[in-house]
Amino acid sequence: MADNPVLQALQTLYHDPDTAAKRRANEWLQEFQHSTEAWQTAHVLLNAPDSPLEGRLFSAQTLRAKITYDLSQLPRESLPPLRDSLLNILLPLSSSSAPTGSKAVLLQLCLAISDLALQMPEWENVVPNMIERFGTDPGTVTVLLLFLKTLPEEATNPRIPLAQDEARAILNRLVSGSAGRVLEVLTMYIQAEGVTTSIQISVFEALRSWLQAGEVTASQVAATPLFSAALSALASDQLFDAAVDVLCDLIHETQELNDNMTVVQEIIPRVIALRGEVERYKDDPDRVRGYCRILCEAGECYQSLIVQHPGDLLPLVQAIAECAAYPDLDIVPITFYFWYALSESLERQENFSQNPAYSPILSIFSDLQSIIISHLHFPPDDEQQTAQERDEFRTFRHRMGDTLKDCCHVLGATVCLKKSYDLILSALSQPSPSWQAIEAPLFSMRSMGAEVDPNDDEVLPHIMALLPTLPQHPKIRYASILVISRYSPWLNRHPEHLTFTLSYVSAGFEMADEQVSAAAAHAMKFICQDCTTHLVPFLPQLHTFMESIGERLGQEDVVEVCEAIAYIIDGMLPAEAASALLQFCSPLITRIQTLLSLSPSAPTSSVSVSEGDLEKVSDTLEQIDAYLSIVRTLSPFPPSCYSTAERVYAILDVLLENFGGVYHVSEKVGSVLRRGLIFFPAEVLVGAGAGAEGESGGRRGEEGGMVSQLIKRMQTSFEETGYASYLWIMGKVVDKFGDMVLSSTSRGETDGAGRMVGELLGRAFEGVTTSLGRLLERKVAVEIPDVLDDYVHLFLSYLIHLPPILASPLLPLALSHTLQALTCPATSIILTSLDVLALLSSHLSPSPSPSATSTSSSRPSTPKNPTAVRPMFAQYARPTLSLLLKGLIADFPDEASEPIGQVLVHFAIAFGGSGGEMEAWVREALAGVGGHLVLPADKEAFLGHIHECIANGQPEKIKYALHGLLRAARRMRERGRQSRKSLGAV
Repeated sequence: MADNPVLQALQTLYHDPDTAAKRRANEWLQEFQHSTEAWQTAHVLLNAPDSPLEGRLFSAQTLRAKITYDLSQLPRESLPPLRDSLLNILLPLSSSSAPTGSKAVLLQLCLAISDLALQMPEWENVVPNMIERFGTDPGTVTVLLLFLKTLPEEATNPRIPLAQDEARAILNRLVSGSAGRVLEVLTMYIQAEGVTTSIQISVFEALRSWLQAGEVTASQVAATPLFSAALSALASDQLFDAAVDVLCDLIHETQELNDNMTVVQEIIPRVIALRGEVERYKDDPDRVRGYCRILCEAGECYQSLIVQHPGDLLPLVQAIAECAAYPDLDIVPITFYFWYALSESLERQENFSQNPAYSPILSIFSDLQSIIISHLHFPPDDEQQTAQERDEFRTFRHRMGDTLKDCCHVLGATVCLKKSYDLILSALSQPSPSWQAIEAPLFSMRSMGAEVDPNDDEVLPHIMALLPTLPQHPKIRYASILVISRYSPWLNRHPEHLTFTLSYVSAGFEMADEQVSAAAAHAMKFICQDCTTHLVPFLPQLHTFMESIGERLGQEDVVEVCEAIAYIIDGMLPAEAASALLQFCSPLITRIQTLLSLSPSAPTSSVSVSEGDLEKVSDTLEQIDAYLSIVRTLSPFPPSCYSTAERVYAILDVLLENFGGVYHVSEKVGSVLRRGLIFFPAEVLVGAGAGAEGESGGRRGEEGGMVSQLIKRMQTSFEETGYASYLWIMGKVVDKFGDMVLSSTSRGETDGAGRMVGELLGRAFEGVTTSLGRLLERKVAVEIPDVLDDYVHLFLSYLIHLPPILASPLLPLALSHTLQALTCPATSIILTSLDVLALLSSHLSPSPSPSATSTSSSRPSTPKNPTAVRPMFAQYARPTLSLLLKGLIADFPDEASEPIGQVLVHFAIAFGGSGGEMEAWVREALAGVGGHLVLPADKEAFLGHIHECIANGQPEKIKYALHGLLRAARRMRERGRQSRKSLGAV
């Protein structure tokens, strides 16, 4: 048996440390499962007494998969022997002497038998047959119960190939028609004298399956001893969890109240009676959790009854409130959805808050707010928490914030805000209040912020007055500042409080606590964003603040404050905004010059700077980027800004010339250049924005202005470093100036800025393409995904905006780079590369094909150039189609099918004629796709469709053939997932 190839593959899969070997074994096993010999091999391994657990489990799972997906491989007359063989295997697995792990094997076989019964209409009386065969011997009852559990679950298995009408008929006959008999059997077993705990649990599990499938109703169950048995089982430690599960399902199935009112009236008093059990077992969290689940399930299903009969069902609400007050924070969230559902139901009642009948429930919501705030308390300072526990508690606090919002919906936000305010006053009245008692109500105020009216004048003014009087504890200051941040819309309606709040928030930067400083930066950003018009007079104060404290803050905090100030500037008129932006950015530019030891009037190219100063330069660039990321541009663009572009670029150019090989410098400079390309109009960057030198304050320099220097620098820097950011900026230059270049070309200009920029961009493309080729000789694509990502984006920009690039002699090399980019796993790289291929291949035909319209509809129409690209695609057809088809079948994202379909259509138009090149290439590409990914029959079907589309002169219909191949691949992926899930394979 040890030499069995299946067992050898399983040994490798589970025990070989070699990852590649594991992968090969897994692929082999998946492919084996598709074969016809798998039927016999699985039976042999299941019946062999010396077969290991891995072999038996794999065989059982294989038979289930074969029955689910491949039953058509067997003639119909062989199905009864198959059934009988499976049933015979069940008996030894259920015996007390069965090998370890037999229960997992037994489950897979019961699933297989259920799937077979659903596809075998000639097997009549399935459930009675199973009851007769396995239901009389106590040793095999567990087999029957396991089968009864799996049958209704598999009845809705979408992977079983049944037509809708056929499935409905089988479901009615096999499952629905057997429900009454199943209830009788389950009742018989639950009442049997000496019934074991394991059988009782199996009865409850089977009952749950039939309830969840809707094949037995709650009323039917309540009419049997099963309901009382489940309630009685709550007293047993061994049966408790199973009883809780089945009772929750039973209650859930009564939510159609009009159809189940009789049983609901029977359930409610029994559920309410569990309230005393919560108190009785208060020291047993597991039991409390179970009782809480039952109570909350009832509360959620019957919340409309609670609203209709608040007095009668008040004890249920009180019991759930007691669960919410339980100190175990794993149990409290079980109640959250109930409070949400009840608050929604109450809000639908007209004037519910004035209805005396709801007063007790409103009182419970008021108590609930206090309960939630008590849970919000951080642990005492002397209690140790792990990092994971701290993170989980913070996450839990935010979840509790949603329940506080439910309280606001019921009680009113002002009432809830006042309660939190009063809790702080109460804590402050104590001789030595803990910071936790103050911080928790502050957090609750922040959580309820979305529900508070920005025009509130009742509570928020008192809260704002209270904040500066609170103890100077870092946690309290942190929470206070975030309260201010949350109520920035209120500050916009009450600008008289801005002076205080800005001062209070700014003081947070002075505290020696990183969290407080981060909160202050966060608050500053939101205040400036929401109170823009009111804060313009504060700009001088903010400028002084940045000058005095800016360098003492952490970089993240400084960036957030820069963004905050930028929101104010962005709301100003263009001329005023330009002046303010210059006021805040000029010191940053000067700081860079100082760090680089550059003369403001004449930057040089020879610079020596320490690593620490380079870090400061990068931080300063990031701050400039923060301002420009918010302001973006000014319209109309003020002439006073014309000279700024050249002045700043001269500094950045020196920085790149000397330190362009320092990665963080390249990234930060790239970001600022990107912002500059957005901020400045194109005519300014090419030197046409000023009528005379004195007006611009800059030098016209070479034709093409600053952008010409920028293109050369990006090309040179990439050739020297291979950093992606330089390709990224080149792509943005193409996006911005492509139309100018095309316009210049269409007018036949032989000189001028547009012509110059176009020539430089052409040379730059060839330069970076050549450099990337050298880089890919030393590294594989997956080692430089960022570079290839930006390269394919750059290539796409050229194809869209500068189609003359098609005449470049390096176009085949660019295509080769694009194909290598497809080997990177990142979705964005794959999809952009496919867009490049779709657009590039569209030039194979003189006019656009119908399938190309979705890719090119938003792009300017450009003349097609088949002679430029046909030889190139003929050369690269094999690797192109291999990558596309294997990627589509194996691991490309779903969105990849559309551009791949376009490429195939373009190829069919260009290469589908005499000689059959297209069909031969596709056949060769599919030959490299493993049988575990697509079955040979599906490959042949796809090839047949390709041939038919080409022969009929309908290449655009290839996309439908591709969809068929993709569906086949998805079925195989799903089958593989199910296999791995069952096996636990790596």
